[in-house]
Amino acid sequence: MSTRGSELTFAKYRERQAYHWREASLHPIHGWPYTRSRMAWVARQCATSRSILEIGCGDGALLARMAREGTTVVGVDLEETAVELATRMFAQRGLRGEFFTDLKAVEGRRFDTVVLAEVIEHLHDAEAMLARVVGLLSAPGRLVLTTPIRLLERSLDVHHVHEFWPDELRALVGRYFESVETVRMHPAWLIDLMCLGIGRIRPVAVLANLVRLCTGVELLDRLGSPLSIYWTQGIVAANARRERRA
Repeated sequence: MSTRGSELTFAKYRERQAYHWREASLHPIHGWPYTRSRMAWVARQCATSRSILEIGCGDGALLARMAREGTTVVGVDLEETAVELATRMFAQRGLRGEFFTDLKAVEGRRFDTVVLAEVIEHLHDAEAMLARVVGLLSAPGRLVLTTPIRLLERSLDVHHVHEFWPDELRALVGRYFESVETVRMHPAWLIDLMCLGIGRIRPVAVLANLVRLCTGVELLDRLGSPLSIYWTQGIVAANARRERRA
């Protein structure tokens, strides 16, 4: 892991290469239901967008879903290896997309939607990022965001600078957008079960992959209840405020 400016970058792409593409697959062993479900939710929120910017795009696996529909996609990630992987994976599949290592590369451009998927929890200054997002959106503009729900006073992930309580994040995003819709996803108990295993073999995750492959049903999307503690919060924010509300 290294730092650039105030944000964290990771060695995971050098070590694991384009692992999000494997996790998003239906492979019984390598597929990861959490990644697949989260990406599918983001893609649904972006279905009507003609142009999408993903900040923290990683290896490009999420943007590939939108690129296949003919959407103009641009990705930015601090990790050079991630950008190289995204560029290569798109080229191998005949997909069109642009990838950069610095947000300055897209200054002056405007997008229908900006995506922050599992990014905001890594930032030292989330407000500064939201302000930049507003400046990159065409009117009315939409932000699609996912992040882990804060479950404890201290995060168990050492790479997370700050995890948000749902009301806390909604209030923060509401300073920059007039409309903020939230959703809670992925029962924590089921994710815990899916993580259990030996080596790469995680029996519950394998079962979920086989169910998805054979029936089209994603168990993570079906087994929640009003009493569940959820792992992920998603936000769809629209109508960017050009002047931040105090």
